[in-house]
Amino acid sequence: MAALEKIRKQGKIVLGIVFVALLAFVVGDFLSNSSAIINSSRDQIGTVCGKKMTSAEFQKSISAFTSFNKIEGNNVGDAEVRNEAWQTFIITNMLEDRMNKIGMSISPDELEYMTKVNPHRELRNLQILKDENGNFSPQRLENLLRTFKQFEEDSEENANNEYIKDIYNGWLCVENKLVNSLAYEKLVTLTASASRAPKAEKDLIAKYAGEQVDFACAFKPYFMMPDSAFVVTDEEGRAEYEKIKNTFKTDKFRSIKAIVFDVRPDAADSADARDRALDNEAEFKKINDLDEAYLLASQESDPNFISRNVYMKSDDIDYALREFAFAAKKDSVIPTFADGLFYKTAKVLSDVVSHPDSVKISLIYLAKTKKEDDTKKKADSIFGAIMQGASFADMAEKFSMDNSQRNKGEFGWLREGMFGRFKDFDDIAFNGKVGQVFQLADKDDQIIVKIDSMTAPIKKVKIAEVAIKVEASSDTYRKYYEKASKYLSENHTLEDFSNNASAQGLIAYEYSPIFENDYQIRNSNIENARKVVSWAFNHEVGDITSQPFEFSNQCVIAALTGIVEKGFLPYSYSYANDYSKRKVMEEKKAQATIEEWKDKDLAACSDRIDTVKDARFDVNIQDPAVLASIYSLGVGETSAPIKGLSGVYKVKVLDKKPAEGPVTSNQRRELEMMFRQSMGVLIDKTDIVDNRSTFY
Repeated sequence: MAALEKIRKQGKIVLGIVFVALLAFVVGDFLSNSSAIINSSRDQIGTVCGKKMTSAEFQKSISAFTSFNKIEGNNVGDAEVRNEAWQTFIITNMLEDRMNKIGMSISPDELEYMTKVNPHRELRNLQILKDENGNFSPQRLENLLRTFKQFEEDSEENANNEYIKDIYNGWLCVENKLVNSLAYEKLVTLTASASRAPKAEKDLIAKYAGEQVDFACAFKPYFMMPDSAFVVTDEEGRAEYEKIKNTFKTDKFRSIKAIVFDVRPDAADSADARDRALDNEAEFKKINDLDEAYLLASQESDPNFISRNVYMKSDDIDYALREFAFAAKKDSVIPTFADGLFYKTAKVLSDVVSHPDSVKISLIYLAKTKKEDDTKKKADSIFGAIMQGASFADMAEKFSMDNSQRNKGEFGWLREGMFGRFKDFDDIAFNGKVGQVFQLADKDDQIIVKIDSMTAPIKKVKIAEVAIKVEASSDTYRKYYEKASKYLSENHTLEDFSNNASAQGLIAYEYSPIFENDYQIRNSNIENARKVVSWAFNHEVGDITSQPFEFSNQCVIAALTGIVEKGFLPYSYSYANDYSKRKVMEEKKAQATIEEWKDKDLAACSDRIDTVKDARFDVNIQDPAVLASIYSLGVGETSAPIKGLSGVYKVKVLDKKPAEGPVTSNQRRELEMMFRQSMGVLIDKTDIVDNRSTFY
């Protein structure tokens, strides 16, 4: 019995152990699943209409837009590309959601029509599809689409062709824009065509359709009445604010005060840059080899001043060097000189020559085969046939292995340096004659070229330039950083941070509003504002940066002065306060003027009485209050004082006569315009979760 009792007592302990183990298993499983859910949530850039975008998908979209901007030659920063990718995601899914709800879609035939039959303006504006005269080229579009089709069919073979991949990825952005444009235009058309003018408008149009009015008008604008003559209390401002509160709808934002220390090079930095330029001047004098001169320039010069081993016309040469380039003899070196933020020197590498600016060519391209000799023999055979009188166009159509085959060899216009893959191309093409045919090879391929046309010869020269920028050294940067750090250590409160700047020759600028996903701060010159924005959204009012933000040419310190959450701009915010009080002020000015004018004749109301001729109901440019008044009065009648949008009016109708030309309702046109301007409203009403600020 004793043993049994012992087992019973220990059984409670065993049950407890089993319960704890089960609990640990369940909790562990829950935490494991929760971790997966949390990690999945953390990987989401955001959602639009329930459609999720992961960080990997976002990065893929960014890469596509980067490719698109690169092929279009657009100089767009990373922040702008990220924003473009996100806004496109919003618009795409928003439009798709709207169209799904009404059963609307875009057919392949519609896309083909706007691509091939009647190319959309999005296509017509692409630089890659414009010819040498800057005009949209249907042929280039056709060639590009054909290239993409080959790329898709031979994706493995083309996997390493980075140029084609960039263009193809960029084209995906174009297709997306085309779909969005077509969807938007279909929704606009549907909305406009489905709308009808209400009966009240039709009746009003019918009543006044055939009439236009001449009238005399006295006008007293609000800005001509002194504010000092009217008092607006804070209670009145608050009451007005409550009436017009929707005017102040806003997303969450922050306000800061920031002191920017722009790091400027000192005399020692300038001397260092000058010494470097002098060293390069000495090197130029020693160098006799053309390639060595260009190598020195590419290694030593600022990237904004690229020297190319081609003959250049005057407009292509640095303005500060043009006169020297065309006046000095070959091998001359210009002494080092200061030019703005740079010290420059250069060497003339050729005599002045007379070359065309551009040449137009036709081309037969032969890619290297497994047997290199076979490619060379084929090229020699084709070249020989052309020399014997065979048609270049026919041979290109039959044998060329690139897009020139479809154009019967026609390749287009080139400037010097654009076909550098084949070393001797420029020397032959730009010194040749129209109709000349020549053959070239590089390590892989063979080409046969015919010169079709060329521009008139102009003076050109070769020159290599070194431009050394005067930049702040690390010692100079440290001085500014230490100055910013010292200010932080001496000013711990928001009041001190704001008030003590001027005593040290500094300015604490106020920046507001700053929104959560801003990459730049409005009206500021802060280099990498994203860091400052992120800081502002993770601190409280009165907080000051613990240390300076370090950028390439700046040190920035900041204090958080205001927090506004999503909803309505508070009355305490200066814009809401000022706007509300101004509306009250205008009302008081209007009532005072109305009281002053109510018993006066029109001539006694103002020193200046204007006459308006042929005012019309449908093309009116007057204040709506004036329009309503002149159509309600008879000829010879004078209105009571009228409170308008920008001042007080009093009018007298002088004449009414039949309208010249048709008078119609503008409702449909106005509705269409409103719809086109309503994208912001649609976005505001769309279910959007934006997590970008946690990633960037």
